[in-house]
Amino acid sequence: MRLARLLAAGALLAMAGGAAAQGVPDGTADAPELPSRTIRTPADAKPLAGAPILTVDQEALFAASDWGKRTQRVLEEEGGKIEAENERLAAQLSAEEAKLTEQRGTLDPAEFRKQAEAFDIRATEVRRQRAQVVQELNAWAEADRVAFYRAALPLMGEMMQERGAVAVLDRRTVFVSLDAIDLTQDLVTRLNKELGDGAGTVPLPGSKP
Repeated sequence: MRLARLLAAGALLAMAGGAAAQGVPDGTADAPELPSRTIRTPADAKPLAGAPILTVDQEALFAASDWGKRTQRVLEEEGGKIEAENERLAAQLSAEEAKLTEQRGTLDPAEFRKQAEAFDIRATEVRRQRAQVVQELNAWAEADRVAFYRAALPLMGEMMQERGAVAVLDRRTVFVSLDAIDLTQDLVTRLNKELGDGAGTVPLPGSKP
């Protein structure tokens, strides 16, 4: 009888957007990726007014916002539930398998094979269902993150216009910049005030409307 195994509980939760797809090598050498650098301005320096370009750290923007913190809390809570249920099902299947193995010497070979095949089918279905639960949670996290940036974009545009800028760039794509043109912390403050934590914007899988 094939030994049935559940998904490893420790590999349940992947952060949305955290795993980048790996490209297939095409034989060409990529240009070296240069790290971005932010030059800190003196504490007593005058605010830089009218800068045409502003920067935002997208990852820090989400992680530091009330919305992003709420998303992380939900992921940890739901991930814990998934892990606990996986462990319960794994223990249940392990006990069933041990019992079936004990009966092998007393059951008719044809009957044992029938029960073993039924067990394998059930274990495979459990694995499929648990994998689907993880996929649904990851899909929710990604949709919630997209909703955050969609809601943040108009407010980012307002702050850009208020400061007389013409563009906002992701700070990670800029080689060198002054921290005086970084909008991240001020934008987090406005997003928290205007958007709150975004609870309910994207319903959790299985939640009642």
